[in-house]
Amino acid sequence: MSISMSISDLPPHITIDILSRLPIKTIVHCKCVCNTWRNLLQEPYFVNLRLSRSPTTLIIHQFGHSLPLSDSDILKLVELEDDHDRHSLQYDPSTKFDLRFCYPNGYILLVGSVNGLICFCDFENEALFVCNPAVRQCVSLAEPKHKTRSPSVLVYGFGFSPVSSQYKVVQIFQKAIGPFSYECQGEVYTLGTGKWRSVGTVPFEYDCYLYSVYLNGNIHWLCDVESPESICSFDVEKELFQAFPAPPCLSRGTLYKSFGLLGGCLCVCDNSSDSEFVVWTMKEYGIKESWTKELVIRNNSELDRLSYAIVTPIKVWQNGDVLMLWRGDVLFSYSPERKTLEEVHVPRDSAHVVTPFINYEMLPHVASLVSLKDFGTERVDTF
Repeated sequence: MSISMSISDLPPHITIDILSRLPIKTIVHCKCVCNTWRNLLQEPYFVNLRLSRSPTTLIIHQFGHSLPLSDSDILKLVELEDDHDRHSLQYDPSTKFDLRFCYPNGYILLVGSVNGLICFCDFENEALFVCNPAVRQCVSLAEPKHKTRSPSVLVYGFGFSPVSSQYKVVQIFQKAIGPFSYECQGEVYTLGTGKWRSVGTVPFEYDCYLYSVYLNGNIHWLCDVESPESICSFDVEKELFQAFPAPPCLSRGTLYKSFGLLGGCLCVCDNSSDSEFVVWTMKEYGIKESWTKELVIRNNSELDRLSYAIVTPIKVWQNGDVLMLWRGDVLFSYSPERKTLEEVHVPRDSAHVVTPFINYEMLPHVASLVSLKDFGTERVDTF
């Protein structure tokens, strides 16, 4: 006598284990199978389990004045296929997320990506948003207490506290304290509270690299200071600003420098010299002596295009080649072994359409099922 069984007959923990190994897009579709699965897939345990199994991908913000409206200000979720003898960027156009649905006007820049949630800002209107492209949700944050009509004096950060499981957005701004004097102050917004709070004075000079980096419960900024600790960090749980060790002999200023993550480590890329281009990585978090020259590119006639431009390392492939973004508009792979550059084409929605003057922002991203509806205060728009 044969006994027929289906996946619905399996114990819940087996079902959870199987479903947590599926692609995010497939899991979203699985929510429509039945109410039992829908409830199961929304449980915090399942969301966290799937997050722990999510590979690091790349989120690409594509924008440009010459682009048609349908192709500007969209987020592309790109998978990184990496074998020792072959690597490529894989993109499914059906996963793109149109930021204009969240806010149709303005100059949009990415702030950060944490656990599948992406924070971005409209610099023209000083508005902030958090979205999760995987579940097609977006929230608009309450207006900060401090607003200014000069976007150059605003710096943002986005982070997560593993202690309280809270997501927080930080705004740093200049406040006049006299006729010709200013001090930096900070405000923080905890997702789900609907309001901003002051976190007092920021103890570093204001000229920061625009983009922040989140790692180990802290948000980091590269600052323009004459100090061996030219990085400022913000403890997301304790809400404290503090100095952080920078690479040795790093020249002052943020011009021709980039700040990010490479291989899960803090990374500073210095292209301010006319003789070489240096990529530093902090191998052990918080340990000053662990800053290491990950890559040094000596300038020559073939590599002159690298000079005096912002170059952002994205990923070190298994064969040692390094994926980099040059000037925000060209993606290339550099081979330390051959000392050559090879342009990498950013995946497009329409292969037959060639559009010049496209700009990109790129961040490491881990797709997740974290729902913005779980925070309870902000109005969630679904697209």
